[in-house]
Amino acid sequence: MIDIYAGNTLIQSIRKVMTANVRETLEGEFTLSFTVLAKSALALKTKQLAKLNNQYFEIVQIAKSLQGSLPVCSVTCEHVSYILNDEIFNIDAFDFTGAPAAGLNQLLSGTPFSAGTVDFTESCTMKINQEVSRRAALMQYIAILGGEIEYDGYKINIRKHRGSSDYQLVMGSKNVTNVAVSHDSRENASSYDISFFKLMSLAVGDNVHIVFKPLGIDVKTRIISLEYNPFYRYDIRVEVGRYKPSISDTFYRIESSMSKVESSLTDVGSSVEGLQFKMDQLGVSYTIVKSLSVDAGFINVTYEVEKGDTHQYHAKYNYTTDSNGRITSITLEDIFSELLLKEVSTLLVDTSRFEITYVDGEKASYTYTTDSSGRITGIKKVVG
Repeated sequence: MIDIYAGNTLIQSIRKVMTANVRETLEGEFTLSFTVLAKSALALKTKQLAKLNNQYFEIVQIAKSLQGSLPVCSVTCEHVSYILNDEIFNIDAFDFTGAPAAGLNQLLSGTPFSAGTVDFTESCTMKINQEVSRRAALMQYIAILGGEIEYDGYKINIRKHRGSSDYQLVMGSKNVTNVAVSHDSRENASSYDISFFKLMSLAVGDNVHIVFKPLGIDVKTRIISLEYNPFYRYDIRVEVGRYKPSISDTFYRIESSMSKVESSLTDVGSSVEGLQFKMDQLGVSYTIVKSLSVDAGFINVTYEVEKGDTHQYHAKYNYTTDSNGRITSITLEDIFSELLLKEVSTLLVDTSRFEITYVDGEKASYTYTTDSSGRITGIKKVVG
């Protein structure tokens, strides 16, 4: 039965349908569609809510047509969580480190939704510095945790593993009346259309053992999407394969790149500040990083040199990053100095060391260590 609500008011209950389909995936897709006789749909309007099995769906499309001599109405619904795509819920700043449940509550603040069960307890971090939809931010947060979304009315659960952990035997030859299988190497997934003689209870996320000897099928896998008629669950379409949540860097790529550059160079500056570099050619006692700023294309550094009186010189560097926002190289673009200083020509950075080439051809190599956040904690010159 599908209950139709306008706000909190029950408008009607639909007990008979011509067709109906529910589709749900581990990635968060959850939709409902159904077709009824037009006379049974006179009170239906978009923006109303359809309640099915304690889940709420918003009616987003109503289409009426004549099929033969029958006037019918086709209704398309999306899970209420899709309203988090509305502009009113967009966010452009989010900076959280702490318990996953607390982060989920903070992320859902100001929306009709609240945090339900969160299977994760270890501290996590997520930053956003540009405008995104709240639903996209929610999916990003779940992906960072490595979890799977589960809906419970207006509560959002984050599970480590949805569905059964034990492998369920899906098909015995006596229980299956029809089966079709297709494989897609691009998605690393297989789709099965299965018709059962007896009702089969399956859920998204279930581990399943699919055996059908006439087609040479014998595989242990997992349901990543499920389609069925909620009024007649004998015809089920399952998609199986491996599932891994996808983390996007578009939420904080700029901030991530800039903060890594600034953090790395500031930490280098802090290390330099605590060291004394002997510059025999100039007789300089030491030099420190006085200020550092980073924009979208350049790093601007002001050095302060102690040589009797205090002098400053300014350097401008450009840098390149890879697709993950990690710095791959830093190159001196321009320099203005009050002193004739030994200039750095190029600075190459990889995952564990700096390679410096000065303008006079001399080279130096430094290794560095980082903490779990990627910040530099120590720098050591490679001798020899």
